[in-house]
Amino acid sequence: MYHPAPAVLSWVRMDGKNDVPNEPGHGGCYLVAVSGSGNSEYLIRWTSAIARRLNATWAALHVHGSSPDADPQALERNLELARNLGGEIFSIPDDEVAAAIIRYARIKKATALVIGKTGDGNAAFRGKRSVMDAILRESGDLDVIVLRGKNPVPKRRQLAVSRIAARPRDIIIAFTAILGVTLFGLLAQPALGYRSVSILYLLVIISLPFACGRAAVFAGAILSALLWNYLFIPPKFTFGIGTLEDLLMFTAFFLAAFVGGFLTSRVKEKEAALALRERRTALLYGFTQALTRVRGVEEIAALGSAYIGEYLGADISLWLKGESGKLGLEQVSGTARAAATSGASTAPSVSLAQSCFATNEVIEDGGGLLYLPLGAPDSVIGVIAVAGRDGKAFSGEGRELISTLVGNIALALERELLAASNEAHKLVEESARLSRVLLNHVSHELRTPLTTIKGSISGLVDGSIDDDPELRRALLVETLKAADTLNTLVENLLSMSRLETGSLRPQPEKTYVVELLGAAQASLASELAGRDLRLDPSCTDAEFEVDPVLMVQVFRNLLRNYAAYTPYDSRLVIEAKSEDGGMCLRFSDNGPGVPERELSSLFDTFYRGSNSNARQGCGLGLSICRGIVDAHGGIISASAAEGGGLVVSVKLPRNP
Repeated sequence: MYHPAPAVLSWVRMDGKNDVPNEPGHGGCYLVAVSGSGNSEYLIRWTSAIARRLNATWAALHVHGSSPDADPQALERNLELARNLGGEIFSIPDDEVAAAIIRYARIKKATALVIGKTGDGNAAFRGKRSVMDAILRESGDLDVIVLRGKNPVPKRRQLAVSRIAARPRDIIIAFTAILGVTLFGLLAQPALGYRSVSILYLLVIISLPFACGRAAVFAGAILSALLWNYLFIPPKFTFGIGTLEDLLMFTAFFLAAFVGGFLTSRVKEKEAALALRERRTALLYGFTQALTRVRGVEEIAALGSAYIGEYLGADISLWLKGESGKLGLEQVSGTARAAATSGASTAPSVSLAQSCFATNEVIEDGGGLLYLPLGAPDSVIGVIAVAGRDGKAFSGEGRELISTLVGNIALALERELLAASNEAHKLVEESARLSRVLLNHVSHELRTPLTTIKGSISGLVDGSIDDDPELRRALLVETLKAADTLNTLVENLLSMSRLETGSLRPQPEKTYVVELLGAAQASLASELAGRDLRLDPSCTDAEFEVDPVLMVQVFRNLLRNYAAYTPYDSRLVIEAKSEDGGMCLRFSDNGPGVPERELSSLFDTFYRGSNSNARQGCGLGLSICRGIVDAHGGIISASAAEGGGLVVSVKLPRNP
């Protein structure tokens, strides 16, 4: 049972100061060293409580050497407890436990290092310092908190010799190598001498760590010393040594073989630990880099499945939280709220995935399937099920590596979900902005023709103009123009609405270009008055397959734009030319033109050029033209004409 008031053995400062480094609220980082011992749970809970009280971060570190942990199940429970309490989990390979803990504490810039008091009496018997003693000696200016834990430390040190296990394969290799050197020495002794044989034995002992474990190397060192004494050192076939010189040489050989084998085995173990650390670092670095280059839930899940499958021999299944806040059980078309990837060797259980999602805890079903929550800083965004292809459950290093990879996957998925949410918010904001712009433009544009209509009708109602037919006719003409302007504005708004909702469906039919241009010109006779509109002879027989009503609207908007932004004596030339299996229409005028920087924005919604301050319109005409041309599968573009003016090109396929 966890006690809120922890029993602290001591707070050790190697510089002699006794002040606590962090007062409440100062933050910092605490690092607790854990193992499979029963006291590690107490250390984890104590560190979590003190970090929460001081508003600090904390992490749990486990260092695994060449020998496995005494209780791997207890170790996994302790690491899982640290993870559930909000701490970071780190597991690193190193045979020098104390040095690795100190080194990692400095890398993390830990405020204090939390360790448990050990009762390792065998360390003194073996001529070694305990891990606690080694940490205290090597900590330097690092603050160290030593906790007694819940279990009392034994006062008496019980001496015991640790059992060293050796694999049968290692024993066979060591015995065969030493037997081979012995036979060779017996045959070559007349030529080499018995002292040279010791060099051969020493070479074998130093080479054995590359093929055998440390226990086999020690056994080989003792066996080679005994064989050299019994078979080669005079008097032969006895364990006695005749001369002091041979006795000293035997002692030197034994020490050299034992120490050389020990140091070589240590170097080999260090090399293996470094290689493992390098592979793990390369895997995590490569996975992190790859995650930054992919986009989309499916691609992230596929990448995670590829990495976990290649390096750990496992398959994954992924579920994400739905919009209702519950775990999605199947893939939703278009939104991809839940996705399953790479058929796992064992079918994942939906109920266990839901339990993992609800409790935010790792669940293992006993059949090799591991369910891990995808934890975000403030919630759980999904669940990943990991299944080993050989049916074996993950434990130790493999489980920690999976947890790290799953954490990276969770961050990448959260990034995608936040990006999608941000995009949705941008669309909402853009829609709101366009609505405001539309309301402002429309209110302004509607006011002008409505004012004209109201004024004209008021004059017509007034009986004083009954005797003035010319004035009456002028008022009616102004009313008609204002009504046409109002009708054009409403027509553009309706067309834009159809384009935005995707409900615009052209009904193409074969027709002549000159007919559609004539219809557009006739509807703008008053606006085009005083301007020179020329149809190139190429337009006479040109025909294409378009929706006549929509294409007349395109031509009318282009002609209205020409009439609004060019002087009365300007000229517009319309040409038609067949190219690339389609029709290209060119509208070239000799007006003031458009600045080069504005050409790319000319067809944007609500865009009005820099010289349009005194013009009517809300910037929808050319945008509607682009939408209608796009609906026909064509392209509309604008460019500057030679010698000034604007050229608008409309390219349409012959069979849209």
